[in-house]
Amino acid sequence: MKKSFAVLTLSVALLVGSANLAFAAVDPYGVIAPSANSELNSDSGTFSDGSGPRIEDNENKNLGYIVAGNYAKYAELDFGGAGAAKVKIEVATPNAGGSVAFAIDDPKGAPFATVQYEPTGDWQKYQWFEAPVSGLAGTHDLYVVFTDGDINVRGIQFEPAAGGGGAAPEANPQTGDAGVLPYALLAAASAAALLLLLTGKKLARRT
Repeated sequence: MKKSFAVLTLSVALLVGSANLAFAAVDPYGVIAPSANSELNSDSGTFSDGSGPRIEDNENKNLGYIVAGNYAKYAELDFGGAGAAKVKIEVATPNAGGSVAFAIDDPKGAPFATVQYEPTGDWQKYQWFEAPVSGLAGTHDLYVVFTDGDINVRGIQFEPAAGGGGAAPEANPQTGDAGVLPYALLAAASAAALLLLLTGKKLARRT
């Protein structure tokens, strides 16, 4: 009886913990991968037909095929009470320099920061560019608006203001498929273990 109860408790704990991890928020103070976005926008509206910005199938998993006016949305980022002091974006382009604007809650809102970038020499030769941030705190939807386009993006990261943010992790908990899948599988395994336990109890009662 004690063993069955222990297995049941463990199964429920794994199931609940897996569900919470699967829907963990994106950490703005870790490196935000392009695949963590909740929405990509093309010049013809919300991306859906494969002809606009997309995550490229290569080792960098970068955001590519960007043209001026596209944006990437990252939902409900928590910048904390102290907020952010700086934003950085990792860009690659063999073409002309340009800028990327950062806004909250509305892609057409006034940018809280604009990062200027220069040519890096190749589509997969990445370099970080940055800009100061002020007045950004609390939880918001982040919009990364590609003012000029014609770039690849591999990462985005914020630096916390003094006294905020804490130590940045090496990688963010992703809300895209790559982040959810391991936890979804763990949740499924936990549910299966729980089902087997309950089924076993029923069979034991019949015999």
